[in-house]
Parts: sequence; C-alpha cells; structure tokens
Amino acid sequence: MKKCLYLLLLALLLPSLAEGALTEEQIRTIWRNNGAVEGIQVFRYGVVDWQGGSVAAEGRAPVRSPSPSSRLLAKRAALTDARRNLLFLLYEMKFGLPEKLSSIEVQGELVEDRIDYLGVREGISIVGVTVPLDRFLSESLIFSGTVR
Repeated sequence: MKKCLYLLLLALLLPSLAEGALTEEQIRTIWRNNGAVEGIQVFRYGVVDWQGGSVAAEGRAPVRSPSPSSRLLAKRAALTDARRNLLFLLYEMKFGLPEKLSSIEVQGELVEDRIDYLGVREGISIVGVTVPLDRFLSESLIFSGTVR
C-alpha cells in the first residue's frame, strides 16, 4: 500500500517539477537571439559557454585594511557583486541591453552552483560564480527591470 502511495505521489509531482525547466529548443532560441556564437560568448556582465553549458560571473570588492574582518567583508561584498552581475547577465541574455547604458536596475532571484574565492589582487577581493546554463535559464527569475 505504501509503495502504491509513493508511486502515485511521484507521478503527481514529476510533471510539476519538469514545468520549470526550459526545453532544449527554448535554450537554442535564447542562443540564436544572442548571435548564435559557437563556444564561449563574452557579455558585459559575464561569460556564457554555450557548448560547455555554463554561465560565469565575477565580483570584485576592495579590501579596506589587512585585518581578517576586513578581508571577510570584502569577500562578502565581492560575492554580492558577482550575484548582481549574474542577475544583470540574465537580463542581458533574455532581453538585451542598449549600446549606451547609463543605469540598470534589476530585481530577481538567482540559482547558484559553484562559488570560487579567487583571492586578493592589488587590494581587490575577487569571487567567481559558475552555474550550469540550463539551471541558470530555467530556475533564475527576473521580477522587474529598468534600463536607461
């Protein structure tokens, strides 16, 4: 009886889980809309590896002093910058950006996969975030955006 109940529950949940994912054709449409570049494509706010199926963005923040707390705050600020760049990249991929951009405001939610602390270079803390392309396009959301 329990086995039948689990199978019924699984059958009900699987279609709803699949609805959020983009199809291969939808991803190819986004790829074509962005110039159909083979391999790695560099955007203003990040990099997309269309063949490898990943998206990457980098964040930077100054380290104000050599203290451990200052280094930690800089690392957190760099991660926040990387997340903002991923959100801007998502907007850029889905809607495009004008050549002359004076400001951009985007609100949304991101999916993250791998966060790499890349170290400190010349007093700047650097963090990289990498996300699988299909998860990035299907699970990340833009609630609102304003581009000027």
